[in-house]
Amino acid sequence: MRPGFFFQESRVSTHASATSIAALVIGSFAVVMSATTINVAIAPMMAEFAISHRLAQSFSSVFLGLTVVCAPLASWLADRFGAWRVFARLLLLYLLVSLLAGLSDSFAAMLTARAVQGLCAGIMQPLSLFLVLESANPARQGRTLSMFSLGVVMAPALGPTLAGFVVEHANWRHTFWLGVPPAMVALGLIVWRRPQERAVVTTPSRLDFAGLGFLAMLVAMVFLWPLLLEHSSGLAMLMALIWLCLVRVFWRQMQVREEPLIEPALLSHPAYFSGLLVTLAYGVGMYGSIFLIPLLLQNGLGESAVTTGNLLLLGGVALAVSIPLAGRLVDRFSSHLVVSIGLSCFAVSSLLLAWPGGLGSIAAGIVISRFALGMIIPGLYTSMARAVPDSLLRRGTAVTTMTRQAGGALGITLIGALLASLTQGVVAPLAQTPDQPYRVLFALISLLFLASLFAARRMNLRASD
Repeated sequence: MRPGFFFQESRVSTHASATSIAALVIGSFAVVMSATTINVAIAPMMAEFAISHRLAQSFSSVFLGLTVVCAPLASWLADRFGAWRVFARLLLLYLLVSLLAGLSDSFAAMLTARAVQGLCAGIMQPLSLFLVLESANPARQGRTLSMFSLGVVMAPALGPTLAGFVVEHANWRHTFWLGVPPAMVALGLIVWRRPQERAVVTTPSRLDFAGLGFLAMLVAMVFLWPLLLEHSSGLAMLMALIWLCLVRVFWRQMQVREEPLIEPALLSHPAYFSGLLVTLAYGVGMYGSIFLIPLLLQNGLGESAVTTGNLLLLGGVALAVSIPLAGRLVDRFSSHLVVSIGLSCFAVSSLLLAWPGGLGSIAAGIVISRFALGMIIPGLYTSMARAVPDSLLRRGTAVTTMTRQAGGALGITLIGALLASLTQGVVAPLAQTPDQPYRVLFALISLLFLASLFAARRMNLRASD
């Protein structure tokens, strides 16, 4: 790869590597935060454009869906054009589109900008992950990944709080601009240090366009399923069965193609496969709790937005404490042990949120859940990186990111459907008080995380090249 404006081929120093990692963390923070900032702006958006809640909700579904579809593109783009070059160009695109969206008066233009943000986030998240893994000292891999986790976990958790402040004191359109300052800082660090591109030792493969289209269809069906469920539960059940059959067909195609979108060999490594199962549960828990906690407090218990924000802020503090602690524990002890501790803590926190107690138990549940999320990611990514050979690292990180986002998409879709059934009296015995539907869902999330502990036990196996 020839040196360009952002890059150079000379060997970088330790300080430059630290600066490069900081650019990746800050850049990831910028794009990942966009996943949840728009949720706070949905109500004023509906009022201004006179649109339905379902149409306004497409701002979230389009973004999350494109992060799933575009994640597998990261390794192909990196091998073909250079990982740092792609990361910097996409970060610049994200910055410009966000600025323009905040100035727009057109719903269609904003939705298009939201789609571009999702595309950028979908590719940049796995790019930043494997660039961090390639830059990190193996002896400090856990601590380095804990820095990366600040962008992945803190951003969606802090997004609604920052967006709420902007909506309250400025204009809801300015929520598009929240990611602009960190994106500018990350771009400045990249221009300053010009990180080194890793030489590509193999010819980049052809892009599997058919597989990409098939994946996009599967993701679209996930978000269309709730619409069908509103009209006919029988047709929704049929669609779910068809979707499962199509997933099997998709995987069979990946197994027979010479250059598949998703490398089937990844799943031949038991520790990596187990890590994917934990990652799927993690996506459900992270995005599901971000969705459910404000609803439990405000709709279920009648608490104010201020109280909700303060409790979520406590969770953010716990998250900030747990992430560096988890990185140190991963470097010192077994990474899968740290993951198991985090999964257990999240299961306990969900039980606290499911328990019919007062604000004290809910506050404890929120704090423990954020602490648990911070504990899981460094150990999870470290275990999965060690589980595959170096030749599959880039493709493995892309599939890992895709699985986490897919867990979020599936989780929010299923939680929304179950919540509608519980609140509308379809399951009447369970919906006796306003807070009961939300507590039932937290109990189900707790069971999911307890089950994922069995998968975590197999994550201590290393790859053999």
